[in-house]
Amino acid sequence: MPQKKPTVRPTDVVLRIVGESGEGTVTLGDVLVELFTGLGLDIYTFQTFPAEIKGGTVMYQLRTKSGVTLSPGDVSDVLVALNNQGFGLFGDNLRSGGILLYNSDAFSPPVDPTRTDYALPITTLARAEKDKVRHEVSGEQLKRLPAPVNTVGLGALLRLVNAPLEPAEEYLGRVFARKGEAIVRMNISALHTGATCVAEQIGDRETPHVGSRPDHRDRIMVTGNQMLCMGAIAAGLKFFGGYPITPASEIMEFLAKELPAFGGNVIQAEDEIAALGMCLGASFGGVPSMTATSGPGLSLMVEQINLAGQAEIPVVIVDVQRGGASTGLPTKTSQGDLNLAVYGVHNESPRIVLAASSVGDVFWTTVEAVNLAETYQCPVILLSEQALATRRSTVPPPMVERVTLKERLKPVEADLGAEFKRYLDTPSGVSPMAIPGTPGGMYTTTGIEHNEFGDPTYTPDTATKARNKRFRKMDTLLAERGHEFVRTWGDAGKVELGVIAFGATEGVVREATERLRYAGHLVAHLHLRLIRPLPVAPINEFAVRCKRLLVVELNYSGQLAGWLRVNTDMTFEAFHRDDGRPFSSHDIEDEMLRILSD
Repeated sequence: MPQKKPTVRPTDVVLRIVGESGEGTVTLGDVLVELFTGLGLDIYTFQTFPAEIKGGTVMYQLRTKSGVTLSPGDVSDVLVALNNQGFGLFGDNLRSGGILLYNSDAFSPPVDPTRTDYALPITTLARAEKDKVRHEVSGEQLKRLPAPVNTVGLGALLRLVNAPLEPAEEYLGRVFARKGEAIVRMNISALHTGATCVAEQIGDRETPHVGSRPDHRDRIMVTGNQMLCMGAIAAGLKFFGGYPITPASEIMEFLAKELPAFGGNVIQAEDEIAALGMCLGASFGGVPSMTATSGPGLSLMVEQINLAGQAEIPVVIVDVQRGGASTGLPTKTSQGDLNLAVYGVHNESPRIVLAASSVGDVFWTTVEAVNLAETYQCPVILLSEQALATRRSTVPPPMVERVTLKERLKPVEADLGAEFKRYLDTPSGVSPMAIPGTPGGMYTTTGIEHNEFGDPTYTPDTATKARNKRFRKMDTLLAERGHEFVRTWGDAGKVELGVIAFGATEGVVREATERLRYAGHLVAHLHLRLIRPLPVAPINEFAVRCKRLLVVELNYSGQLAGWLRVNTDMTFEAFHRDDGRPFSSHDIEDEMLRILSD
């Protein structure tokens, strides 16, 4: 009789670590991410940092799951509190019946019968481990050697979620090998000390389970910013000009290391205005170019965005959105730059606005951004968000062989000569663009209104014709590819409620929608990747099958809702907030239920 295969216990555990900036909170989270990834599990993280240079509370939330992970989780199964301040700020996320692992050297939490508490004297235990090797290292090394606080915490947390310690031992051996055998032994001992401390308190209680996934496919662990850079390189990016700004700086740092190997160049400019100016110059010279910034930097770039639209110069501008106006909430997330992206220039000029929705999606959206800029010879603003940019997630390696590169339209022999019309008025609005130095391809380019040759002109007829020509490119894009830039989830056919959203809310809206479908509701979700020009036709097709509509976004005034009202006749309800926090799937689910119950 054939034996049954042993059942693999599925994993879906949410961990939240809170502590002081600089005391290892992020390091502990990152190590857990690496270990759980090695077990074949899918990972989704969310981090929030203080805006201060030093000090302040850090929160690192990690969801590990043996299956597709769409959100960081609504509530935590385990909360690790390294100090009282962090516990006070972020302790309310623990689910009823959850576990609190706290640093008993730092504070004692109030008694709460709805949770199970485990004390870990992490500093005391770590100092004892350091003391064990004090005679095996030099005095100078001992002076610089930190007590293995993170390793004690790692061991305790792994034991608390029933994860194996062996991968952590291997990891510690690799990381500390260059520091000598005594330091490796100290850390492995600290790992087991933390595990033992917690094991003695657990007894026969049930605790969460993080197991390996034997059937897992290949995965890579990346942040949204890193995946964006990979997409840009795959799309043929050859020049990046940038200026550091939170939370976009990692893009320039990553490309500075990697782009030269692919024949590209990276320059740090003196400010955002100069960065975009360099990109326009490089693109005018014939190479795909990109810059990256956040809201304050995008504000500085608006004059040159108009120049790119008017002179029809391809360029990609990444805006990693952050919270608040002015310096606002520089380390928190938002979708508050939508109006700036779609409206933010003096007078009017054409531009394309795309929005990335997940770590995996940002690769392909960046490829699209570069291709669209080159195809339609205009600026493309690619919207990302702090919560997406800094998120670490496991994703399948992108199938780079599927990337198709689009080149800008170049003149043929018959186009060139003394009568070369750089701005030829074509049915698509796209004209042949000669590279400087092309024989017979000389032309004038300027932000001043011009005729087909590029010569400045101010007559009403010429201005009208030139403007119609430039904006016609947006109509061409919608006609050729408008339906490709929306994704729909949920029930087909007529539904009780449809949700429209954009950007990094896709996962939480999908998760909320699936919960309601499971509960018996007919619901659907349309997610926008292209914001300007707005693909009205597929939006209307979605709207007509929805009895009611809800527009969800992370900004104060409901900017997507306003943009939809400008471009469509739909009636809908709006759900929006802008306090620096991303939505949870329960936030969306509760709002959907409120509407469904009316």
